[in-house]
Amino acid sequence: MNGGGAERVIMTLLTHLDRDRYEPILVMMKKEGRYLSMIPTDIEVVDLKASQARFAVIKIIKVIREKKPDIVFSTLAYLNLIVAIIRPFFSSEMTFIARESNTVSVRNKREKYPRLFDWLYKKVYKNFDIIVTQARYMRDDLVNNYGIDSEKMVIIYNPVDTTYIAKKSQEDSEVKLPAKYNLLAVGKLGYQKGYDILFPIMTRLDDSYHLTILGEGRDKEKLEAQIKDLGLTSRVTMAGFSDNPFAYMNKVDLLVLSSRYEGLANVVLEANSCGTATVAFSAPGGVSEIVEDGKNGFLVAPFDEEAFAETIMKARRYDFDTEAIMIATKENYAIEKIIKQYDAILMKKQGD
Repeated sequence: MNGGGAERVIMTLLTHLDRDRYEPILVMMKKEGRYLSMIPTDIEVVDLKASQARFAVIKIIKVIREKKPDIVFSTLAYLNLIVAIIRPFFSSEMTFIARESNTVSVRNKREKYPRLFDWLYKKVYKNFDIIVTQARYMRDDLVNNYGIDSEKMVIIYNPVDTTYIAKKSQEDSEVKLPAKYNLLAVGKLGYQKGYDILFPIMTRLDDSYHLTILGEGRDKEKLEAQIKDLGLTSRVTMAGFSDNPFAYMNKVDLLVLSSRYEGLANVVLEANSCGTATVAFSAPGGVSEIVEDGKNGFLVAPFDEEAFAETIMKARRYDFDTEAIMIATKENYAIEKIIKQYDAILMKKQGD
């Protein structure tokens, strides 16, 4: 529960599942992280006390055998692969569902053994009964590059708890922003989020622009050094992790997303829920399916730094309809709508 988008989605789903229909059990590799406080108090939590997923294979098999669930639902790449490998050892009466959280073919290139990961996806991912992706792009990636049967695939966009976000977005007493045109980026400090691309973009903007970044990660020192080298110390604030990013999203002028690839960027949906528009690269993943030019932001061809800077300036001059952005986000991604879609697949083999 270390603050990732997939973890937040799972917590949102667990919170809103109908307890008259489901009895959720949360199995964690290790019971730690920023989001522990979000776990609903009525849920049984099983702590496998494993430092990494590959060290927990026997424990995962054991807990499934002990609990005898109707449905096994997993997310995150390493864990999904392990569950796919062990799936044949369990009854066909159990439903095994994977929620894929990223664009696999692009992410696998960053693995230590990319060919091994590609091979595993081709060989074992078909063991799942249902595979949920958050975007058409992600579905097509699995079908075209890994031969996954499209009949097993279901596209369900990530949920947005608009009521919760609306409440938290008003708790902004801790948020201190300079008297500038404020840009916000949210996400782990790593290769995927492309902050090393975003900083040179900032040099193309004048001093009236300020960037705040919420997040932690392994590249923190490297990125801080880049900020210093580019002379951006006074114009970029590395604010660390925030358990209430919505307060920032509500106060800034624009969300910027410089990711090299994504699954479906939760931060875009969350910022839109606050009425804040987004400028993003139309990189591999589902971002281009949720950002509509002139409605809730603008897309930029990857990875054109000059065009991104110009589009930020364009967004500053543009009169976005804040209320319309909030209404559209609620209509398309509200938790009530998404829960119904998950309900349909969770009950698919239970005959309900």
